[in-house]
Amino acid sequence: MLEDNGHEVIPFSIHSNKNVATEYSKYFVEPIGGRDATYFDEVKKTPKSIWQLLTRSIYSREVEKALKKEINDVKPDLVYIIHFVNKLSPSVITGASKMGIPVVLRLSDYFLLCPRFDFMYEKKVCEECLSKGYRSCIKKRCVKGSLFASVVRVFSMKFHKMINVYKNVYAFITPSEFLKKKLALNGFDEKRIHCIPTFTASKTTIGEPQIGSYGLYFGRVTEEKGVETVIKAYEKLPEYTVKIMGDDTTDEAKRLKKYVKDHKMKNVEFLGFKSGEELEDIIKGARFTLIPSIWYDNLPNTALESFQYSKPVIASNIGSLPELVIDGENGSDTHLIPGEGNIPIKEMLYEMKRIGYDKTATLELVTNYINEPRFYAKRAIDNMRELMAEAGIV
Repeated sequence: MLEDNGHEVIPFSIHSNKNVATEYSKYFVEPIGGRDATYFDEVKKTPKSIWQLLTRSIYSREVEKALKKEINDVKPDLVYIIHFVNKLSPSVITGASKMGIPVVLRLSDYFLLCPRFDFMYEKKVCEECLSKGYRSCIKKRCVKGSLFASVVRVFSMKFHKMINVYKNVYAFITPSEFLKKKLALNGFDEKRIHCIPTFTASKTTIGEPQIGSYGLYFGRVTEEKGVETVIKAYEKLPEYTVKIMGDDTTDEAKRLKKYVKDHKMKNVEFLGFKSGEELEDIIKGARFTLIPSIWYDNLPNTALESFQYSKPVIASNIGSLPELVIDGENGSDTHLIPGEGNIPIKEMLYEMKRIGYDKTATLELVTNYINEPRFYAKRAIDNMRELMAEAGIV
């Protein structure tokens, strides 16, 4: 897209057998454990690979030297960094800064704040590192369940803070306001943080919206994505079908497939990884898509791709997702959720009557009286009916 608008884009990365061929690969550095490995879990653990992990996690002179050579040769106007953790190290920031080139760092997760990048622990959101310090990560072995990996990650974060490496970043780009606020609340200069939402550049002619026949989840099938929530919901809805599209060889996918088989569920279909026209056809055939994340999801592409095909999105109320999916917008429903304070229900009903509101309003009534829930629910409903009658709504 940048090239289509007259900009020249020059890559710097690690060598990989999955890379697109480029004349600039002569500047690239060797990855940890060989060119076939994408993730550290795939790397054969040897003294050399462990040493590479340490240097790439903390600081790599090798990477800094390679980047500075490329900058010296091609003389770019800007260095735009998408990802460097465990692959290149923050030396890419320092290297560019030493050469007088402004650095823009695009963030897609929470690696600047959370040692394991996602604020998750045992299937729940956890922010202990923000309130109690990084020792919580080591104590809980948050990073891959490993004491060694947790210590390395915590040490690297402390080291980067000590040398103030991020002072050399001219601007931080976040895809969501949620991430921007998290950074600002935890010590990063808000003036240097800019929210630029992700967007898609589709070359597909969408045409008229299609009303499909099934629910669809597509994306990574990993624990934090909450696919288990979808499956357990559909277990109670045997007359409806949901399709799960994504790599079905992950540990989480295998566990969920076993659950579906053991519970004899016929309405859940695992499609595996799809791409291209096959992916597009499956999205077009869906009635709606699901984003059931249990982590602070950070503007997932699946939401944008769903909108691209005019598909309604049902999403968790967490992280950046409320920025994307606004309940009832331009539709027939208004969803009112009582907060911790008192809601002026009576005044609200009068106002609905005054403006002639004739659509649907949903009111969630929450009570702490769990011993006799039916009694208190009935009282709440009776009170609402009285107020509605008084306002002239019923």
